[in-house]
Amino acid sequence: MEIRKERGLVVVELGEAHRAISTLPTPPQIARIAFKQVDKDFSDTYEAEAARVRETLGEDTAVFLTAAKLPESFGVRAEGSVSAAATVAMSPTSCVGGTINVAVVADAPLSKWGMVDLLRTAVEAKCLAAVDRLARCNGMRSPGTVTDAVLVAVPVGQGELIHHAGPATELGQRAARLVYELVIALDAYDLFERALGATRREFSQAFAALLKEAPLPVKEGEELEELDKFLKDPNVWALILAASELDAMGARGLIPGLSAEEFKSDSPRLVADELLGVALADYLGGFKAVLTTYWVERVKKRGAFRELAPFADDIMSALLASVYLSLYKKAYGDERQ
Repeated sequence: MEIRKERGLVVVELGEAHRAISTLPTPPQIARIAFKQVDKDFSDTYEAEAARVRETLGEDTAVFLTAAKLPESFGVRAEGSVSAAATVAMSPTSCVGGTINVAVVADAPLSKWGMVDLLRTAVEAKCLAAVDRLARCNGMRSPGTVTDAVLVAVPVGQGELIHHAGPATELGQRAARLVYELVIALDAYDLFERALGATRREFSQAFAALLKEAPLPVKEGEELEELDKFLKDPNVWALILAASELDAMGARGLIPGLSAEEFKSDSPRLVADELLGVALADYLGGFKAVLTTYWVERVKKRGAFRELAPFADDIMSALLASVYLSLYKKAYGDERQ
């Protein structure tokens, strides 16, 4: 396998003819796999763009399209007789933006059933990685994006002796591990943004709204520096991730006794979100941070910044309050509290 990289294009030369099966229209036999970058506002058909790529590289080319930067978003891993190549672009909070492309090349005599089984295994590994990276669609867990594509290729002429390549087989286990690790490694989006559904810029804007209510002598960006200090603590991340998973379950109506509609309306019956926020504030700044969190909530209710999903919303309030309190202490010490 030889890999050629240039701006906007990565070509994986397989060295010999391979049988291929894919979720995209692909020649039954291929000699190479091309990952082609397109504009973010790409509006042509896949077939038309793939045809243009094949005019240059050859008709025996499998083509993936992505709006992610190439070759930066490309990665490849190999273990034994299995190799995996991928490009990954998952937008922070939507399943509409981005694309995950995965190609698995196995040096094994797979039958058509074995190839389908390996394709299924690669898709499942891709989905698991996307879920573990907190991919979301309308607030719910997402197995990827709406334009994901997966391909499996095996050399021609080895026969079709193996009919099973699922995760219970050594071949399937290797492929699943490689695909999972690639998607995790190539996902470049900020986990903070994906977990809470809010950007760091929005965090700064919310913090600015607090400063209008109660000014502090802080430098521009100092609130994000303080936030990053908190985010070095795995216990803080544990509570953030717990909130994200609870929001995803609530959006699906999977919290027993609470319908999806009731959850989305932030029902007064739901108090666990506030308890989680209070726990984070108490951990970061003690009782004073808890009291500051209640103040942040009052500022929010006056429309100072947008509400998030129920659990994320209270976690965000706790983080804002803890950052504010920390910067207050830096400016004035404890004597004015």
